[in-house]
Amino acid sequence: MEATDAEVLSLAQSRTKQFWCEAEPQLQARWGLIAAAASLLLEADRVERALKKAPASLAELINEYAQAKEPWCLLDTYHRIMESGWHNFEPLGGDDENLEKLIIRARQRYVAVGSELARIFVTGWRKGLPAKGLIRQRDIFEKYVKPWLGKEKVAYVWVDALRFEMGRELGRLLEGDFEVEIHPALAAVPTVTEIGMAALLPGAHEAARVVTAGSGRLALEMGGRMIKDRKERIALLKERVGVEVFEAKLEDLLSKRLKRVGEGIAGASLILVTSQEIDELCEQDNIVQARRHMDGVLKDLRHAICVLVQKGVERIVLTSDHGHLFAEELSEDMKVDAPGGQTVTLRRRVWVGRGGQADDAVLRMPVQALGMEGELDLATPMSLACFRCRGGTRAYFHGGLSPQEAVVPIVVLKPRAKAAVRKPGGIVWRLSPRSQKLTTRFFSIEVSGESDGLFDVEPPKVRLELRAKGKVISEAFSASYGFDSSTGDIALARDENDPKKVAVNTVTLRVVEEPEQKTVGLYLLDATTGVELSRLEKIEGAIAM
Repeated sequence: MEATDAEVLSLAQSRTKQFWCEAEPQLQARWGLIAAAASLLLEADRVERALKKAPASLAELINEYAQAKEPWCLLDTYHRIMESGWHNFEPLGGDDENLEKLIIRARQRYVAVGSELARIFVTGWRKGLPAKGLIRQRDIFEKYVKPWLGKEKVAYVWVDALRFEMGRELGRLLEGDFEVEIHPALAAVPTVTEIGMAALLPGAHEAARVVTAGSGRLALEMGGRMIKDRKERIALLKERVGVEVFEAKLEDLLSKRLKRVGEGIAGASLILVTSQEIDELCEQDNIVQARRHMDGVLKDLRHAICVLVQKGVERIVLTSDHGHLFAEELSEDMKVDAPGGQTVTLRRRVWVGRGGQADDAVLRMPVQALGMEGELDLATPMSLACFRCRGGTRAYFHGGLSPQEAVVPIVVLKPRAKAAVRKPGGIVWRLSPRSQKLTTRFFSIEVSGESDGLFDVEPPKVRLELRAKGKVISEAFSASYGFDSSTGDIALARDENDPKKVAVNTVTLRVVEEPEQKTVGLYLLDATTGVELSRLEKIEGAIAM
């Protein structure tokens, strides 16, 4: 008799805590991947049952997808976690065939349930936009940014392609250090960058007209002014906000040279931060690399947000231009015909133009019926299918009306009252590598510590890094306890038998980039402040990636 998905999940979770998984990181990865697939299968079953009683209105559907106690967007989160684990997995041999079958079954269930979710959601658009109970993307600046200008130093963060479930996850990662509000907003259509980013500008709540910009491109017209690209968006923002604006990219906040950023923030009331990392990563069509590094964007955003606060920002409003679909590679049975007629633009998930015809597999409506001004029509597949067209990526898409594409996050962050910054002292740390040489992609270290005074220890949340010439070449893979896979942070704890000691924690790092030098350094850092707690230098490296 085959085990149920719940039994598989229970078994996998118990195995990851056993001795051999701690001793063999690749074995732990295997059981962790099995647990992720089982979690996705269970979530697919839950959402499928819920969809049979799905509400009809768009506002109620968004609530179930984004704000319910167990929101449907968890289906997307579990799928992202599984795919990341699978593409980072290094086979051990043996029963890999059965593991791959499990992954395939979980993928198929995600596509099947995700398609039904998309169909119900797209059908909801037919009933029109409700007058109440719905936040539009076009209202974000007016409602969440404008009221605070001149009163607080505000950061307005635009993250290209950050879908709702990722914004929700980011909020969870920050809730210990921030007061966090997370709201869903309905994106301007079509859900493409040139429309969605412009919808975040001041004035978009009053007028936003979808127009053609030539060569198959679209633009948003606001007050007779056509906004086509990043340069024009930033220019309009600076003209209309009435306060000093400092503009930076995400990479500027992650740089070691932060003097210019600090000076810019100090002299501005509104700090605009833009990020294109998700869209750029996925548009390259390297599915393996995109899956491996997708979660890294959340870590970078978390780091950048902490930098903003350290530089004096008092309120952060983070949002997105659109979400995305990132599932199976596009097969022929997942393609449908576009409406034809006078085509202005045709992309995998959206057609915009005039005239033409559509069948039952496609929703076709005027953009005016979808909450935008303009004389153009929009068509999109009812399920997770795509239009037949030239070019485009194989598995990453946006432009349509599914919840993954059209529900964007509003993450409002207010730093909590600052506690006294903990100095590196107070604990004498001990870092004990399991091996004196770096010979494989996995490197394990025992972390422990002891109070250097009379008081009990208060173990911090920490992170470990291997560095070569100052560059981080590793990522946290696992720990005996307290490991957060989303951030790589490890929450240490007191020893149960001696409150003056930190309980021993075996942490495993995975090397993601081969060092160019013969030795590397190991650094223990306070995860919240970034303060260095301890280090080991000159660990000999003899690894072939």
